[in-house]
Amino acid sequence: MTRNLNYSRDILAMGDKELEVFVHLWVARQTKTYVDHEEFGNANDLGRDIVGFVTNSRHEGPWDNYQCKMLGRTLDDAAMHQELAKILYFASEGHFTPPRKYIFVAPKGFSRKAENLLNNPESFRQEMLDEWDKRCARKIKDKQIITLTPNLKDIIENFEFKNVSGLDVTKILTLDGIKFVLADTFGDDPGEAPAGVVPSMVGTEEIEYIRQLVGVYSDYEGCIFNGADDVMKHPQYGVSLNLQRRRYFDAAAFQRHFRDNIAPSHVNAFNDEVFAGVYETHCSTVGMDRLNKVMTLAASLPVSGIFGRHNRASIQVKQGTCHHFANERVLSWRK
Repeated sequence: MTRNLNYSRDILAMGDKELEVFVHLWVARQTKTYVDHEEFGNANDLGRDIVGFVTNSRHEGPWDNYQCKMLGRTLDDAAMHQELAKILYFASEGHFTPPRKYIFVAPKGFSRKAENLLNNPESFRQEMLDEWDKRCARKIKDKQIITLTPNLKDIIENFEFKNVSGLDVTKILTLDGIKFVLADTFGDDPGEAPAGVVPSMVGTEEIEYIRQLVGVYSDYEGCIFNGADDVMKHPQYGVSLNLQRRRYFDAAAFQRHFRDNIAPSHVNAFNDEVFAGVYETHCSTVGMDRLNKVMTLAASLPVSGIFGRHNRASIQVKQGTCHHFANERVLSWRK
C-alpha cells in the first residue's frame, strides 16, 4: 500500500451512499464468512444497511448487519440506541431473526459515551431496557410510539450485545482484504499477484496452445515432434517450451488472483489492451516469426489502469496472456 494517509482522507470525504457501496464491496469479498450479501440502505430497510448472510437460510439464519454512518461528527450514543433498537424491533415483529453481529461503520469515529456503550455491552443492554421510552420509543417509526412489549423485551434480553462493535477509519484500513476494495474504489495499488505454478506434465488446461506450439516447432525445424514430450528433449525448443509454459501459468495466476479480489473490469481492460497491442503483428506474421515477434512486442506493451499505474503486470504475464488467447483460439499460433 502506498497511500494510507490519503486513504483516510478519501474515506472521510465519502458521502452516505459511497460509504455503503464501499462497505458492500468489502463484505462481498468475505466469502469465507458469508455465503451471500445484500445492500438494503433505503427508506424501507427496516434498520438494515449492508448484510452478510452466514448461511443459505439468509434472514432465517445467522446474519450480520453493517450500519453505515457518514456524519459530520462522531457517532453518538443516542444514534446507537436508535439504530440498534430499530433492528431489534423489526426482528421482534418477525421480519427476520436478530442479527448475529451488529457493526457500526462510522469513519469519523465515536463519541466518548458511544465508545462506553461499545466497551460495556451489558450496560448497553440495561440502558436500552431502562430508558426505552426516552431513547427509543419515538425513534423507530415516524409519528408512532413503539412500546416495550414482552416479546420485544425478550429479544433485547437475549441479543448478544457483546457482538455490537464499531469501525472508524483507522480500523477500516486494517480489515483483511481492504486493500483490494481501496484499489477498486480509488484506483490504487492492488498488490502483487502470486507467481504461477507450472505442473511437471502438460495437462488438459493448456492442451490447445501447447498443440499449436508443437506444430510451430515442427514446421520451423522441418521435422515432426510427436507432442510436448518430444519437444522437451530438444536442446533449443525444450527451453523455449518450458519458458512458454512459465509465461502461461504466470498469466493464469495473475488472472485468478485479481478476478477473485478486485472488479473483473480491471482484468478485462488489461486483456483488451494486450489483444489490441499485438493484433496487427499477429495477423501479419506466421509460424515461428509470429511467435517470436508477438512475444517481443507483448513484453514491451504499456498498459493503463491500476496494473500499469503500479507496474503490476510483468513481462511474463503480458506474454502469457497471449498464450491464453491461443489456448482459447482467439489468436492462434498455428491454424
